[in-house]
Amino acid sequence: MLEEKRDNGTLTIILPERIDASNAGEVGAEAEEICGTEPFDRLVLDAGRLRYISSAGLRIIIKLVKTLKNVSVVNVISEVYEIFKVSGFTKLLEIEREPS
Repeated sequence: MLEEKRDNGTLTIILPERIDASNAGEVGAEAEEICGTEPFDRLVLDAGRLRYISSAGLRIIIKLVKTLKNVSVVNVISEVYEIFKVSGFTKLLEIEREPS
């Protein structure tokens, strides 16, 4: 389900279109598996495809932030950015909106 890219110590995981209660367990397990395969210095979650994230999805990101520390989310659309903002995530980690 998740795609990954590795480049100069940066692991990028491309998130799916939706992360909600129906797939959060699978997404979280797969993200943890990817993160455990090879060492890296920085984790980037590419949200270019992400159109919806529920509290179950937010918990996955919180777990990654607590475990890995150097995590950022990029290519976030306005609707998803608002979810991150309202939930306080914009204060916890670097979140970049999608380019206009």
